[in-house]
Amino acid sequence: MVLQVSAQPGAVTADLPINRIVVLGDARFELPADQVQVSVMLRYTDPTDARKAYNAHKAAEQKLIQVLRDFRIDEKDITYTLLNVRKNVDYYPQPGQRREEVVTEQQIIFKLNDLKRYADLQLALIGAGFNQFSAAFGSSKAEESKVKALEKAIEVAREKATIMARSAGRTLGGVLSVRDTEETDPVLQRRYVDTSVRVGYGSEKASVDAGLLDIPQKIIIPAQVKVTFELR
Repeated sequence: MVLQVSAQPGAVTADLPINRIVVLGDARFELPADQVQVSVMLRYTDPTDARKAYNAHKAAEQKLIQVLRDFRIDEKDITYTLLNVRKNVDYYPQPGQRREEVVTEQQIIFKLNDLKRYADLQLALIGAGFNQFSAAFGSSKAEESKVKALEKAIEVAREKATIMARSAGRTLGGVLSVRDTEETDPVLQRRYVDTSVRVGYGSEKASVDAGLLDIPQKIIIPAQVKVTFELR
């Protein structure tokens, strides 16, 4: 875990006393990535017939459901947008022409909890006709770590404020306000570690199938709080 701390003097406002100190407390947790979040876009068109586009879309849904079953994706790890059907009109495909098409769109998002199966999943998706998909690393412990990061940020702010108050010959009083000042969503950090300290990689026992997914990825959970303390 890496901690960063910063502080700034507070300005006088109508609802807060003059004798106060405002401190920014930062903390972040680094978690090993243990999930891949995959987003698949279903999009089907027909020049005139909405029913044909819809039927093609529903057929694709069934193929995707089978892929998810094959990879044992839990229902709680699957989310999706509502099916959107619309008619596009392009008045300028070529001078004097007009082109119409009916389009269906839907996004399906799911989590794969076995990183080593991600390559096989991609091949299965492409084999089933799904060419529009993307993915990002994630962590199963991200949500609980957000809470821990906020708690640690507040602790860091108090420690910093205590030092500042003591250095100024003052005593730190109670908390007047606490604000969450930044987003706390996880951020992916690619970190390439020393392979000499990793078991089974870069050694005689290394697998011939070792690849980039064997290099651990880190998910950073950041938090920053602005805490206002009373000065005595």
